[in-house]
Amino acid sequence: MEVQVLPGRVPIIDVDGEIDHYAVPELENKVMAFIEEGHTSIILDFSDVSYIDSAGVALIILSIQKSGPLGGKVGLVVTNKNVLKILEIVGITKLAEAFSLYSSVEEALADMSEEHRG
Repeated sequence: MEVQVLPGRVPIIDVDGEIDHYAVPELENKVMAFIEEGHTSIILDFSDVSYIDSAGVALIILSIQKSGPLGGKVGLVVTNKNVLKILEIVGITKLAEAFSLYSSVEEALADMSEEHRG
């Protein structure tokens, strides 16, 4: 798991492989640490994720619940059709206010950086 924070930008957590109940605790610690440090918005780069289970979905929802009330947003980059299908089935893609789905990190950064300035 790679974490990237660019000056003045939204933090990016780059995740590879599978997001399951084994991987979620470490990822949750990183997400919560950013929010506790005052980053209200965060980008989760799941473009190299091949699988997500209910623990991973729960982590996304928890991230939205923590950042939303602070005026923040969770940007999720997903390119794997199977991962996207799971997110659509559970209805997470309908949580529009504090959540956006992107097809690339560049798209997420451009959109969320604009919101950050505005």
